[in-house]
Amino acid sequence: MPVRGSKAWVSYLDKVELPVLSKTLKSICLISDSDDIKIDELVKAILNDADLTSKVIKLANSASYNPMRVQLSTMSRAIVQIGFNRIKTIAISSALIDLLAKKDNQQQLFHCLVRSFHAAVQAKYMAADFNEEEQEAIFIAALLFDVGEAAFWSCTSSQTAILEEKLTCHSHKFIDDQKDVLGTSFKSISLGLVKAWHLGPLLEESLNSPSSRKARIVCSAIELAHKHDHGWDKHNLTELIASIATFTGKNNSQIKNDINRNTIEAGILSEQFGIKGAKSFMKEHKIKKAPKADSDKQFEYLLKISEHISNNAGIDQLLSLTLESIQKTIGFERCAFFMPKANSNSFHIIKSTDYMTQAWSKKTLELSSQHAILKIINNNEIQCLPKGALSCNLDLDNAASAPFSKLIDAVIGPISSIGNCYGFIYADRLNQSTINKDQISSFRLFTQQLQLIFSTRRK
Repeated sequence: MPVRGSKAWVSYLDKVELPVLSKTLKSICLISDSDDIKIDELVKAILNDADLTSKVIKLANSASYNPMRVQLSTMSRAIVQIGFNRIKTIAISSALIDLLAKKDNQQQLFHCLVRSFHAAVQAKYMAADFNEEEQEAIFIAALLFDVGEAAFWSCTSSQTAILEEKLTCHSHKFIDDQKDVLGTSFKSISLGLVKAWHLGPLLEESLNSPSSRKARIVCSAIELAHKHDHGWDKHNLTELIASIATFTGKNNSQIKNDINRNTIEAGILSEQFGIKGAKSFMKEHKIKKAPKADSDKQFEYLLKISEHISNNAGIDQLLSLTLESIQKTIGFERCAFFMPKANSNSFHIIKSTDYMTQAWSKKTLELSSQHAILKIINNNEIQCLPKGALSCNLDLDNAASAPFSKLIDAVIGPISSIGNCYGFIYADRLNQSTINKDQISSFRLFTQQLQLIFSTRRK
């Protein structure tokens, strides 16, 4: 039976899905002062979990937290060397990552955790004029702000798959979709978990009614990290940078440089805490100017593909060359060839460009009979999905362009002949810009050439 409502979700996550995380976070977060008694309590709370102890000691010995590389072998020594508040932060961060990572880790959970570290790093940057204890509290509040969402994506409920499908269909209605599937919002679940797990007054204020400077810093960092997920540009950062300037006293140019540096640092820190692929994921969202389609290079690559065809090159080599051509001459950073599984509407990636993440490559794309991509394949026409004039006749309620977390401009090139579907090429610009008509026309040339190869070799 589906779980619905804030109270039901908080109870379910607390008692059924994450009782160990609940106990660990409660015990650590309730320890606030750095006197001898509290230090003993922190040591005891961490030592109760052998895996957590090992992780904290390892991180305490890392260059990020221990630049002098003083060898630390005990928790007490680590607290003396690194500091009570920093060890507390490491312990909370490690507990969150380790216990959630033991679940059925989905792409959405990966995004959420990396985004949380990103927000935490940016928040600490904005809080530079606070003392160390307050800086660490702000870091933790930003890190745990989306704890309800992270907990949800880590759970075994079938509702995670339902919400993920809705997210890929229409991300602009994500809040409405949360209420539809969960009967509440992630923010409400976060607030409930903050109270149930005693995660601190600053986090509760930040989620509920941010009025203090510290809470407003947390919320600005969260907004910055969320905007990064959609691709930073000068339009969606202008107002936010002005807000950050009031916290830091720095000029706009300096802030832009700093937040870009912080983004790289967040990816590195995420990986140190065990989130593999975080550095490349953060780089993916770095805004770059959209390259123009190069007609001369396209002609060169088309000739090169033709030469390989004449020399009887294998399909595998021709696929790689075609995707490389699309990437280098049109400006689509991500390209992949999806091949169907026998007698089904399931597709999987067999070739992709170097921008493809591991999560992409492993995902199977299940297409319903009403799915927009399947309609494109059946019509055997190149279409821009999901936005733009070419897609206006599609049923976009089913436009899950699939192993992706956001609704973005993409182009689909079916490869089929006489009723036989060989697969399709997917291409996009890493969510950074719209796809224009010239790019679609160029994409069509390579798709047609690949279709000719498949149709002649698979007769």
